[in-house]
Amino acid sequence: MFVAIYVRVSTGLQVKEGTSLNSQVEICFKKALELGFHKEQIKVYREEGESGEDLERPLLDQLRGDVASGVISHVIITDPDRFSRDMTNKLLICRELQKRDVELIFTDSDYKNTPEGELFFNMKSAIAQYELAMIKKRTVRGRNQAVKKLNKVMPMRTPPFGYDWVDCSLVVNEKEAEFVRLIYNWYVFEGLTLREIGTKLYELGAVPKRSESGNFSASSLRRILTSEIYIGRYVYNRRETKKIQGERTKSGKPKKTYSIRNEEDWIEASVPKIIDPAIFELAQQQKEKNKKRAGNVKHDYLLRGMIRCSRCGRSWESTAYSGRVDKSTGMKISYACYRCPNKNPKRYGDGIHKCDIKTIRTDLLDEYIWGLIVHTLNNPNLVIEQLQNTSDEATNEIKQMFALTETQISKKEAERERVKTMFKRGVIDESEMVGDLTKINTEIETLDKRKREYRTQIDSHLKKELSSRYIEGAIEAYRNTLMNNFELSFDEKRNIVEKLIQEVIIDYVDDEVKVTCVGVLDVLMNKEHENDIALELQREEI
Repeated sequence: MFVAIYVRVSTGLQVKEGTSLNSQVEICFKKALELGFHKEQIKVYREEGESGEDLERPLLDQLRGDVASGVISHVIITDPDRFSRDMTNKLLICRELQKRDVELIFTDSDYKNTPEGELFFNMKSAIAQYELAMIKKRTVRGRNQAVKKLNKVMPMRTPPFGYDWVDCSLVVNEKEAEFVRLIYNWYVFEGLTLREIGTKLYELGAVPKRSESGNFSASSLRRILTSEIYIGRYVYNRRETKKIQGERTKSGKPKKTYSIRNEEDWIEASVPKIIDPAIFELAQQQKEKNKKRAGNVKHDYLLRGMIRCSRCGRSWESTAYSGRVDKSTGMKISYACYRCPNKNPKRYGDGIHKCDIKTIRTDLLDEYIWGLIVHTLNNPNLVIEQLQNTSDEATNEIKQMFALTETQISKKEAERERVKTMFKRGVIDESEMVGDLTKINTEIETLDKRKREYRTQIDSHLKKELSSRYIEGAIEAYRNTLMNNFELSFDEKRNIVEKLIQEVIIDYVDDEVKVTCVGVLDVLMNKEHENDIALELQREEI
Protein backbone atom coordinates (compact mmCIF):
# COMPACT_ATOMS: atom_id res chain seq x y z
CA MET A 1 0.00 0.00 0.00
CA PHE A 2 1.15 3.51 -0.80
CA VAL A 3 0.51 6.98 0.53
CA ALA A 4 -0.20 9.36 -2.35
CA ILE A 5 0.94 12.96 -2.54
CA TYR A 6 -1.02 15.03 -5.06
CA VAL A 7 0.25 18.48 -6.04
CA ARG A 8 -0.99 20.85 -8.74
CA VAL A 9 -0.31 24.31 -10.14
CA SER A 10 -2.45 26.06 -12.78
CA THR A 11 -1.31 27.13 -16.25
CA GLY A 12 -1.71 30.85 -15.65
CA LEU A 13 -0.67 30.82 -11.99
CA GLN A 14 2.50 32.68 -11.14
CA VAL A 15 4.66 30.37 -9.06
CA LYS A 16 4.88 31.96 -5.65
CA GLU A 17 6.49 30.81 -2.48
CA GLY A 18 4.27 28.22 -0.81
CA THR A 19 2.29 27.38 -3.94
CA SER A 20 4.99 26.06 -6.30
CA LEU A 21 5.06 22.35 -7.07
CA ASN A 22 8.36 21.80 -5.28
CA SER A 23 7.20 23.54 -2.11
CA GLN A 24 3.93 21.56 -2.15
CA VAL A 25 5.83 18.27 -2.51
CA GLU A 26 8.19 19.26 0.32
CA ILE A 27 5.32 20.13 2.69
CA CYS A 28 3.36 16.94 1.89
CA PHE A 29 6.51 14.78 2.17
CA LYS A 30 7.19 16.21 5.62
CA LYS A 31 3.61 15.44 6.67
CA ALA A 32 3.91 11.84 5.45
CA LEU A 33 7.13 11.29 7.42
CA GLU A 34 5.52 12.79 10.53
CA LEU A 35 2.70 10.24 10.20
CA GLY A 36 5.25 7.41 10.20
CA PHE A 37 5.42 6.54 6.49
CA HIS A 38 8.72 5.63 4.84
CA LYS A 39 10.03 7.19 1.62
CA GLU A 40 9.54 3.90 -0.22
CA GLN A 41 5.81 4.04 0.56
CA ILE A 42 5.31 7.57 -0.83
CA LYS A 43 4.07 8.02 -4.41
CA VAL A 44 3.98 11.55 -5.86
CA TYR A 45 1.40 12.66 -8.45
CA ARG A 46 2.79 15.92 -9.87
CA GLU A 47 0.25 17.88 -11.96
CA GLU A 48 1.74 20.89 -13.73
CA GLY A 49 -0.13 23.40 -15.89
CA GLU A 50 -3.65 22.05 -15.30
CA SER A 51 -6.65 24.20 -14.40
CA GLY A 52 -8.56 23.54 -11.18
CA GLU A 53 -11.82 23.85 -13.13
CA ASP A 54 -11.37 20.56 -14.99
CA LEU A 55 -11.96 17.27 -13.25
CA GLU A 56 -10.29 15.25 -16.01
CA ARG A 57 -6.52 15.68 -15.59
CA PRO A 58 -3.79 13.15 -16.47
CA LEU A 59 -2.22 12.73 -13.00
CA LEU A 60 -5.50 13.08 -11.11
CA ASP A 61 -6.99 10.39 -13.38
CA GLN A 62 -4.01 8.17 -12.58
CA LEU A 63 -4.46 8.76 -8.84
CA ARG A 64 -8.19 7.96 -9.01
CA GLY A 65 -7.36 4.79 -10.95
CA ASP A 66 -4.83 3.69 -8.31
CA VAL A 67 -7.37 4.41 -5.56
CA ALA A 68 -9.95 2.27 -7.38
CA SER A 69 -7.32 -0.53 -7.68
CA GLY A 70 -6.82 -0.52 -3.90
CA VAL A 71 -3.11 0.34 -3.86
CA ILE A 72 -3.55 3.69 -2.03
CA SER A 73 -4.29 3.95 1.69
CA HIS A 74 -3.78 7.69 2.27
CA VAL A 75 -3.87 10.83 0.10
CA ILE A 76 -2.00 13.94 1.24
CA ILE A 77 -2.59 17.37 -0.34
CA THR A 78 -1.86 20.89 0.88
CA ASP A 79 -5.42 22.18 0.48
CA PRO A 80 -8.79 20.96 -0.88
CA ASP A 81 -8.44 23.46 -3.76
CA ARG A 82 -5.60 21.36 -5.19
CA PHE A 83 -8.24 18.76 -6.13
CA SER A 84 -10.58 21.31 -7.66
CA ARG A 85 -12.03 24.77 -7.15
CA ASP A 86 -15.44 23.44 -8.10
CA MET A 87 -17.29 22.18 -5.03
CA THR A 88 -19.18 19.44 -6.90
CA ASN A 89 -15.99 18.00 -8.37
CA LYS A 90 -14.22 18.26 -5.05
CA LEU A 91 -16.97 16.36 -3.22
CA LEU A 92 -17.04 13.73 -5.97
CA ILE A 93 -13.36 12.92 -5.44
CA CYS A 94 -13.78 12.84 -1.67
CA ARG A 95 -16.69 10.37 -2.00
CA GLU A 96 -14.51 8.12 -4.16
CA LEU A 97 -11.82 8.13 -1.46
CA GLN A 98 -14.34 7.38 1.30
CA LYS A 99 -15.76 4.38 -0.62
CA ARG A 100 -12.26 2.84 -0.74
CA ASP A 101 -11.51 3.71 2.91
CA VAL A 102 -8.72 6.01 1.80
CA GLU A 103 -7.89 8.65 4.41
CA LEU A 104 -7.64 12.21 3.10
CA ILE A 105 -5.08 14.45 4.83
CA PHE A 106 -4.62 18.20 4.34
CA THR A 107 -1.42 19.97 5.42
CA ASP A 108 -2.95 23.48 5.50
CA SER A 109 -6.25 22.76 7.27
CA ASP A 110 -7.62 20.46 9.94
CA TYR A 111 -10.25 18.27 8.31
CA LYS A 112 -11.74 15.33 10.20
CA ASN A 113 -14.34 12.84 9.07
CA THR A 114 -17.02 14.21 11.38
CA PRO A 115 -20.25 16.14 10.70
CA GLU A 116 -18.52 19.34 11.84
CA GLY A 117 -15.48 18.60 9.68
CA GLU A 118 -17.60 17.90 6.60
CA LEU A 119 -19.59 21.11 7.17
CA PHE A 120 -16.36 23.11 7.42
CA PHE A 121 -15.00 21.39 4.30
CA ASN A 122 -18.16 22.12 2.29
CA MET A 123 -18.23 25.75 3.40
CA LYS A 124 -14.59 26.18 2.44
CA SER A 125 -15.28 24.59 -0.96
CA ALA A 126 -18.26 26.89 -1.60
CA ILE A 127 -16.14 29.93 -0.76
CA ALA A 128 -13.37 28.73 -3.09
CA GLN A 129 -15.87 28.25 -5.91
CA TYR A 130 -17.26 31.76 -5.31
CA GLU A 131 -13.74 33.22 -5.31
CA LEU A 132 -13.00 31.48 -8.63
CA ALA A 133 -16.14 32.94 -10.18
CA MET A 134 -15.25 36.43 -8.94
CA ILE A 135 -11.67 36.11 -10.24
CA LYS A 136 -13.07 35.18 -13.65
CA LYS A 137 -15.50 38.10 -13.57
CA ARG A 138 -12.79 40.60 -12.62
CA THR A 139 -10.42 39.19 -15.24
CA VAL A 140 -13.03 39.46 -18.01
CA ARG A 141 -13.99 42.98 -16.93
CA GLY A 142 -10.33 44.01 -16.83
CA ARG A 143 -9.65 42.67 -20.31
CA ASN A 144 -12.76 44.33 -21.72
CA GLN A 145 -11.77 47.68 -20.23
CA ALA A 146 -8.20 47.29 -21.53
CA VAL A 147 -9.52 46.87 -25.07
CA LYS A 148 -12.22 49.54 -24.82
CA LYS A 149 -10.35 52.26 -22.93
CA LEU A 150 -6.67 51.58 -23.68
CA ASN A 151 -7.04 50.18 -27.21
CA LYS A 152 -5.12 47.04 -26.23
CA VAL A 153 -5.12 43.79 -28.18
CA MET A 154 -5.43 40.72 -26.00
CA PRO A 155 -2.84 37.92 -26.35
CA MET A 156 -3.62 35.55 -29.21
CA ARG A 157 -2.24 32.14 -30.08
CA THR A 158 -1.08 33.37 -33.48
CA PRO A 159 -1.41 36.96 -34.73
CA PRO A 160 -3.05 37.46 -38.14
CA PHE A 161 -0.80 37.14 -41.18
CA GLY A 162 0.65 40.59 -41.79
CA TYR A 163 0.94 41.50 -38.09
CA ASP A 164 3.10 40.78 -35.04
CA TRP A 165 1.77 40.94 -31.48
CA VAL A 166 4.00 43.25 -29.40
CA ASP A 167 3.15 44.54 -25.91
CA CYS A 168 -0.63 44.19 -26.28
CA SER A 169 -0.59 45.79 -29.72
CA LEU A 170 -0.67 44.56 -33.30
CA VAL A 171 2.30 45.88 -35.26
CA VAL A 172 2.44 45.64 -39.04
CA ASN A 173 4.93 43.04 -40.28
CA GLU A 174 5.94 44.80 -43.49
CA LYS A 175 7.25 41.67 -45.21
CA GLU A 176 3.98 39.81 -44.65
CA ALA A 177 1.86 42.95 -45.23
CA GLU A 178 3.26 43.26 -48.74
CA PHE A 179 1.94 39.77 -49.51
CA VAL A 180 -1.46 40.73 -48.05
CA ARG A 181 -1.63 43.71 -50.43
CA LEU A 182 -0.67 41.45 -53.33
CA ILE A 183 -3.42 38.99 -52.39
CA TYR A 184 -6.07 41.74 -52.49
CA ASN A 185 -4.67 43.18 -55.73
CA TRP A 186 -4.69 39.77 -57.44
CA TYR A 187 -8.20 39.00 -56.19
CA VAL A 188 -9.83 42.38 -56.83
CA PHE A 189 -8.04 43.87 -59.81
CA GLU A 190 -6.76 40.80 -61.67
CA GLY A 191 -9.65 38.46 -60.87
CA LEU A 192 -7.42 35.53 -59.85
CA THR A 193 -8.90 32.49 -58.11
CA LEU A 194 -7.78 31.39 -54.65
CA ARG A 195 -5.87 28.51 -56.24
CA GLU A 196 -4.05 30.88 -58.60
CA ILE A 197 -3.25 33.23 -55.71
CA GLY A 198 -1.92 30.32 -53.63
CA THR A 199 0.32 29.24 -56.51
CA LYS A 200 1.74 32.75 -56.89
CA LEU A 201 2.44 32.98 -53.15
CA TYR A 202 4.25 29.63 -53.25
CA GLU A 203 6.39 30.78 -56.18
CA LEU A 204 7.28 33.98 -54.29
CA GLY A 205 8.23 32.01 -51.16
CA ALA A 206 5.45 33.36 -48.91
CA VAL A 207 4.87 31.18 -45.83
CA PRO A 208 1.78 31.42 -43.56
CA LYS A 209 2.17 31.70 -39.80
CA ARG A 210 0.28 28.46 -39.12
CA SER A 211 0.54 25.62 -41.60
CA GLU A 212 2.01 22.15 -41.36
CA SER A 213 2.73 22.09 -45.10
CA GLY A 214 4.08 25.65 -45.18
CA ASN A 215 1.63 26.58 -47.94
CA PHE A 216 -1.46 28.78 -48.03
CA SER A 217 -4.78 26.94 -48.22
CA ALA A 218 -8.05 28.20 -49.66
CA SER A 219 -9.44 28.70 -46.13
CA SER A 220 -6.43 30.74 -44.98
CA LEU A 221 -6.65 32.98 -48.07
CA ARG A 222 -10.40 33.35 -47.55
CA ARG A 223 -9.77 34.50 -43.96
CA ILE A 224 -7.32 37.13 -45.18
CA LEU A 225 -9.80 38.38 -47.79
CA THR A 226 -12.69 38.65 -45.31
CA SER A 227 -11.08 39.70 -42.02
CA GLU A 228 -11.85 43.29 -41.04
CA ILE A 229 -8.65 43.47 -39.04
CA TYR A 230 -6.86 44.44 -42.27
CA ILE A 231 -8.91 47.65 -42.45
CA GLY A 232 -8.04 48.51 -38.85
CA ARG A 233 -11.01 46.97 -37.02
CA TYR A 234 -10.10 44.61 -34.17
CA VAL A 235 -13.17 43.08 -32.52
CA TYR A 236 -12.89 41.54 -29.05
CA ASN A 237 -15.50 39.59 -27.07
CA ARG A 238 -17.18 38.41 -30.27
CA ARG A 239 -17.10 34.71 -29.34
CA GLU A 240 -18.26 33.04 -26.15
CA THR A 241 -16.40 29.92 -25.06
CA LYS A 242 -17.75 27.16 -22.82
CA LYS A 243 -16.00 24.00 -21.68
CA ILE A 244 -17.78 20.67 -22.05
CA GLN A 245 -17.40 18.87 -18.76
CA GLY A 246 -15.92 15.39 -19.09
CA GLU A 247 -14.93 15.68 -22.78
CA ARG A 248 -11.51 16.26 -24.32
CA THR A 249 -10.08 16.73 -27.79
CA LYS A 250 -7.76 14.20 -29.47
CA SER A 251 -4.79 16.17 -28.13
CA GLY A 252 -6.11 15.79 -24.57
CA LYS A 253 -7.22 19.37 -24.05
CA PRO A 254 -10.67 20.21 -22.63
CA LYS A 255 -13.32 20.25 -25.34
CA LYS A 256 -15.06 23.59 -25.88
CA THR A 257 -18.09 24.99 -27.65
CA TYR A 258 -18.18 28.39 -29.32
CA SER A 259 -21.04 30.78 -29.97
CA ILE A 260 -21.30 34.36 -31.26
CA ARG A 261 -22.37 36.98 -28.75
CA ASN A 262 -24.85 39.73 -29.55
CA GLU A 263 -23.21 42.52 -31.52
CA GLU A 264 -23.85 45.07 -28.76
CA ASP A 265 -21.48 43.04 -26.54
CA TRP A 266 -18.61 43.27 -29.03
CA ILE A 267 -15.74 45.58 -28.16
CA GLU A 268 -13.79 47.31 -30.92
CA ALA A 269 -10.27 48.69 -30.96
CA SER A 270 -8.32 50.27 -33.79
CA VAL A 271 -5.18 48.66 -35.21
CA PRO A 272 -2.89 49.75 -38.08
CA LYS A 273 -4.52 49.30 -41.48
CA ILE A 274 -2.92 47.26 -44.24
CA ILE A 275 -5.77 47.41 -46.77
CA ASP A 276 -7.84 50.43 -47.79
CA PRO A 277 -11.52 50.00 -46.74
CA ALA A 278 -12.70 50.64 -50.31
CA ILE A 279 -10.51 47.82 -51.66
CA PHE A 280 -11.75 45.57 -48.85
CA GLU A 281 -15.36 46.30 -49.86
CA LEU A 282 -14.55 45.48 -53.48
CA ALA A 283 -13.09 42.16 -52.34
CA GLN A 284 -16.38 41.31 -50.62
CA GLN A 285 -18.26 42.20 -53.80
CA GLN A 286 -15.89 40.01 -55.81
CA LYS A 287 -16.60 37.14 -53.42
CA GLU A 288 -20.34 37.47 -54.08
CA LYS A 289 -19.71 37.57 -57.83
CA ASN A 290 -17.68 34.37 -57.57
CA LYS A 291 -20.58 32.67 -55.80
CA LYS A 292 -22.89 33.55 -58.68
CA ARG A 293 -20.42 32.09 -61.18
CA ALA A 294 -20.20 28.75 -59.37
CA GLY A 295 -21.70 25.62 -60.94
CA ASN A 296 -21.60 23.75 -64.21
CA VAL A 297 -23.37 25.08 -67.32
CA LYS A 298 -23.64 23.82 -70.90
CA HIS A 299 -23.35 27.28 -72.50
CA ASP A 300 -21.19 30.34 -71.95
CA TYR A 301 -23.35 33.14 -70.53
CA LEU A 302 -21.43 36.41 -70.31
CA LEU A 303 -23.85 37.93 -67.78
CA ARG A 304 -24.64 34.81 -65.80
CA GLY A 305 -25.73 35.64 -62.24
CA MET A 306 -25.48 39.39 -62.90
CA ILE A 307 -29.00 40.23 -64.18
CA ARG A 308 -31.77 41.31 -61.82
CA CYS A 309 -35.45 41.73 -62.59
CA SER A 310 -36.73 45.27 -61.98
CA ARG A 311 -40.27 44.01 -61.29
CA CYS A 312 -39.84 41.20 -58.77
CA GLY A 313 -36.21 41.63 -57.74
CA ARG A 314 -35.17 38.06 -58.57
CA SER A 315 -31.81 37.27 -60.15
CA TRP A 316 -32.33 36.08 -63.70
CA GLU A 317 -31.34 32.58 -64.73
CA SER A 318 -29.58 31.41 -67.87
CA THR A 319 -31.24 28.66 -69.91
CA ALA A 320 -31.95 27.47 -73.45
CA TYR A 321 -35.18 27.13 -75.48
CA SER A 322 -35.97 25.01 -78.49
CA GLY A 323 -37.20 27.50 -81.07
CA ARG A 324 -38.48 27.32 -84.61
CA VAL A 325 -37.62 24.57 -87.10
CA ASP A 326 -34.77 25.29 -89.53
CA LYS A 327 -36.27 24.66 -93.01
CA SER A 328 -32.93 23.65 -94.51
CA THR A 329 -32.16 20.97 -91.90
CA GLY A 330 -35.61 20.19 -90.51
CA MET A 331 -34.22 20.49 -86.96
CA LYS A 332 -35.31 22.81 -84.18
CA ILE A 333 -32.94 25.68 -83.42
CA SER A 334 -31.88 26.05 -79.76
CA TYR A 335 -31.80 29.58 -78.34
CA ALA A 336 -29.83 30.49 -75.23
CA CYS A 337 -31.63 33.15 -73.23
CA TYR A 338 -31.88 35.05 -69.96
CA ARG A 339 -35.19 34.95 -68.09
CA CYS A 340 -36.73 35.81 -64.76
CA PRO A 341 -37.23 32.61 -62.69
CA ASN A 342 -40.66 33.90 -61.66
CA LYS A 343 -41.96 33.50 -65.22
CA ASN A 344 -42.52 29.88 -64.26
CA PRO A 345 -42.19 29.81 -60.45
CA LYS A 346 -41.33 26.50 -58.84
CA ARG A 347 -43.06 27.48 -55.59
CA TYR A 348 -46.81 27.76 -55.25
CA GLY A 349 -49.25 29.37 -52.85
CA ASP A 350 -50.02 32.80 -51.43
CA GLY A 351 -47.47 35.46 -52.18
CA ILE A 352 -46.01 33.66 -55.20
CA HIS A 353 -46.88 35.41 -58.46
CA LYS A 354 -45.76 34.87 -62.02
CA CYS A 355 -43.60 37.64 -63.45
CA ASP A 356 -44.83 38.90 -66.82
CA ILE A 357 -41.49 40.36 -67.95
CA LYS A 358 -40.22 39.06 -71.29
CA THR A 359 -37.15 36.91 -71.80
CA ILE A 360 -34.13 38.13 -73.76
CA ARG A 361 -31.86 36.21 -76.09
CA THR A 362 -28.42 35.74 -74.62
CA ASP A 363 -26.44 36.61 -77.73
CA LEU A 364 -28.26 39.92 -78.20
CA LEU A 365 -27.92 41.15 -74.61
CA ASP A 366 -24.32 39.95 -74.38
CA GLU A 367 -23.50 41.78 -77.62
CA TYR A 368 -25.15 44.96 -76.34
CA ILE A 369 -23.27 44.96 -73.02
CA TRP A 370 -20.00 44.01 -74.64
CA GLY A 371 -20.43 46.89 -77.09
CA LEU A 372 -20.67 49.31 -74.15
CA ILE A 373 -17.53 47.83 -72.63
CA VAL A 374 -15.53 48.11 -75.85
CA HIS A 375 -16.71 51.71 -76.11
CA THR A 376 -15.49 52.31 -72.53
CA LEU A 377 -12.09 50.73 -73.11
CA ASN A 378 -11.56 52.75 -76.26
CA ASN A 379 -12.79 56.00 -74.67
CA PRO A 380 -11.71 55.77 -70.99
CA ASN A 381 -11.68 59.54 -70.36
CA LEU A 382 -15.46 59.67 -70.93
CA VAL A 383 -16.01 57.54 -67.83
CA ILE A 384 -13.06 58.59 -65.71
CA GLU A 385 -14.03 62.27 -65.92
CA GLN A 386 -17.53 61.49 -64.65
CA LEU A 387 -16.23 59.23 -61.89
CA GLN A 388 -13.93 61.98 -60.68
CA ASN A 389 -16.58 64.69 -60.64
CA THR A 390 -15.77 65.30 -56.98
CA SER A 391 -12.66 67.41 -56.63
CA ASP A 392 -9.63 66.38 -54.60
CA GLU A 393 -10.08 69.53 -52.53
CA ALA A 394 -13.54 68.40 -51.40
CA THR A 395 -12.20 64.94 -50.50
CA ASN A 396 -9.35 66.46 -48.49
CA GLU A 397 -11.80 68.75 -46.71
CA ILE A 398 -13.89 65.75 -45.60
CA LYS A 399 -10.74 64.01 -44.34
CA GLN A 400 -9.85 67.10 -42.31
CA MET A 401 -13.34 67.20 -40.81
CA PHE A 402 -13.07 63.49 -39.98
CA ALA A 403 -9.75 64.08 -38.15
CA LEU A 404 -11.19 67.12 -36.34
CA THR A 405 -14.18 65.08 -35.16
CA GLU A 406 -11.87 62.37 -33.80
CA THR A 407 -9.98 65.05 -31.83
CA GLN A 408 -13.26 66.43 -30.43
CA ILE A 409 -14.31 62.94 -29.32
CA SER A 410 -10.97 62.44 -27.52
CA LYS A 411 -11.41 65.78 -25.71
CA LYS A 412 -14.95 64.87 -24.63
CA GLU A 413 -13.78 61.49 -23.32
CA ALA A 414 -11.05 63.24 -21.31
CA GLU A 415 -13.66 65.66 -19.98
CA ARG A 416 -15.80 62.70 -18.93
CA GLU A 417 -12.90 61.27 -16.90
CA ARG A 418 -12.30 64.66 -15.24
CA VAL A 419 -15.94 64.79 -14.10
CA LYS A 420 -15.56 61.35 -12.50
CA THR A 421 -12.37 62.48 -10.76
CA MET A 422 -14.09 65.60 -9.42
CA PHE A 423 -16.86 63.45 -7.95
CA LYS A 424 -14.35 61.11 -6.27
CA ARG A 425 -12.58 64.09 -4.71
CA GLY A 426 -15.87 65.55 -3.45
CA VAL A 427 -15.72 68.65 -5.65
CA ILE A 428 -19.19 67.89 -7.10
CA ASP A 429 -22.05 65.77 -5.77
CA GLU A 430 -23.65 62.75 -7.45
CA SER A 431 -26.52 64.64 -9.12
CA GLU A 432 -24.05 67.11 -10.69
CA MET A 433 -21.89 64.24 -11.91
CA VAL A 434 -24.85 62.41 -13.47
CA GLY A 435 -26.03 65.60 -15.19
CA ASP A 436 -22.58 66.38 -16.59
CA LEU A 437 -21.99 62.81 -17.76
CA THR A 438 -25.39 62.62 -19.48
CA LYS A 439 -24.63 65.82 -21.40
CA ILE A 440 -21.11 64.68 -22.36
CA ASN A 441 -22.30 61.21 -23.45
CA THR A 442 -24.97 62.78 -25.68
CA GLU A 443 -22.34 65.01 -27.27
CA ILE A 444 -20.04 62.02 -27.85
CA GLU A 445 -22.87 60.07 -29.51
CA THR A 446 -23.52 63.02 -31.84
CA LEU A 447 -19.83 63.25 -32.72
CA ASP A 448 -19.65 59.48 -33.30
CA LYS A 449 -22.56 59.69 -35.73
CA ARG A 450 -20.91 62.59 -37.56
CA LYS A 451 -17.64 60.63 -37.72
CA ARG A 452 -19.40 57.65 -39.30
CA GLU A 453 -20.99 59.94 -41.90
CA TYR A 454 -17.59 61.40 -42.83
CA ARG A 455 -16.17 57.88 -43.03
CA THR A 456 -18.93 56.87 -45.44
CA GLN A 457 -18.24 59.90 -47.65
CA ILE A 458 -14.51 59.18 -47.69
CA ASP A 459 -15.13 55.54 -48.61
CA SER A 460 -17.48 56.64 -51.39
CA HIS A 461 -14.81 58.89 -52.91
CA LEU A 462 -12.23 56.11 -52.62
CA LYS A 463 -14.55 53.73 -54.46
CA LYS A 464 -14.80 56.21 -57.32
CA GLU A 465 -11.01 56.38 -57.48
CA LEU A 466 -10.86 52.58 -57.48
CA SER A 467 -13.44 52.43 -60.27
CA SER A 468 -11.09 54.54 -62.37
CA ARG A 469 -8.30 52.10 -61.54
CA TYR A 470 -10.58 49.27 -62.68
CA ILE A 471 -10.98 50.87 -66.09
CA GLU A 472 -7.29 51.76 -66.37
CA GLY A 473 -6.32 48.21 -65.43
CA ALA A 474 -8.71 46.71 -67.97
CA ILE A 475 -7.40 49.05 -70.66
CA GLU A 476 -3.79 48.18 -69.89
CA ALA A 477 -4.49 44.45 -70.03
CA TYR A 478 -6.79 44.26 -73.04
CA ARG A 479 -6.54 47.39 -75.22
CA ASN A 480 -3.87 45.95 -77.54
CA THR A 481 -5.97 42.86 -78.06
CA LEU A 482 -9.07 44.88 -78.88
CA MET A 483 -7.28 47.32 -81.18
CA ASN A 484 -5.73 44.47 -83.17
CA ASN A 485 -9.14 42.75 -83.41
CA PHE A 486 -7.80 39.61 -81.75
CA GLU A 487 -10.51 37.28 -80.49
CA LEU A 488 -10.85 37.28 -76.71
CA SER A 489 -11.69 34.07 -74.91
CA PHE A 490 -14.93 33.85 -72.93
CA ASP A 491 -13.04 33.90 -69.61
CA GLU A 492 -11.15 37.05 -70.66
CA LYS A 493 -14.40 38.78 -71.59
CA ARG A 494 -16.10 37.68 -68.37
CA ASN A 495 -13.18 39.00 -66.35
CA ILE A 496 -13.55 42.45 -67.95
CA VAL A 497 -17.34 42.43 -67.46
CA GLU A 498 -16.99 41.70 -63.75
CA LYS A 499 -14.59 44.60 -63.32
CA LEU A 500 -16.92 47.11 -64.89
CA ILE A 501 -20.41 45.86 -63.98
CA GLN A 502 -21.90 44.96 -60.61
CA GLU A 503 -25.31 43.97 -61.99
CA VAL A 504 -27.62 44.51 -64.98
CA ILE A 505 -31.26 45.49 -64.36
CA ILE A 506 -33.84 44.61 -67.04
CA ASP A 507 -37.21 46.34 -67.40
CA TYR A 508 -39.78 47.13 -70.11
CA VAL A 509 -41.25 50.61 -70.46
CA ASP A 510 -44.10 51.03 -72.99
CA ASP A 511 -43.14 47.66 -74.43
CA GLU A 512 -39.54 48.80 -75.00
CA VAL A 513 -36.69 47.06 -73.20
CA LYS A 514 -34.69 49.17 -70.76
CA VAL A 515 -31.21 48.01 -69.73
CA THR A 516 -29.50 49.61 -66.73
CA CYS A 517 -25.96 48.77 -65.62
CA VAL A 518 -24.97 49.21 -61.97
CA GLY A 519 -21.25 49.78 -61.47
CA VAL A 520 -18.64 51.62 -63.49
CA LEU A 521 -20.70 51.38 -66.66
CA ASP A 522 -23.75 53.10 -65.16
CA VAL A 523 -22.27 56.46 -66.18
CA LEU A 524 -22.41 55.37 -69.83
CA MET A 525 -26.13 54.71 -69.77
CA ASN A 526 -28.56 57.40 -70.92
CA LYS A 527 -26.09 58.22 -73.71
CA GLU A 528 -27.05 58.57 -77.35
CA HIS A 529 -25.94 55.00 -78.15
CA GLU A 530 -28.09 53.40 -75.43
CA ASN A 531 -30.91 52.41 -77.80
CA ASP A 532 -28.70 51.17 -80.65
CA ILE A 533 -29.14 47.56 -79.65
CA ALA A 534 -32.09 48.03 -77.32
CA LEU A 535 -34.44 48.24 -80.31
CA GLU A 536 -33.03 45.02 -81.68
CA LEU A 537 -33.51 43.42 -78.26
CA GLN A 538 -37.16 44.41 -78.40
CA ARG A 539 -37.68 42.95 -81.86
CA GLU A 540 -35.82 39.72 -81.20
CA GLU A 541 -37.04 38.85 -77.70
CA ILE A 542 -38.38 35.32 -77.30
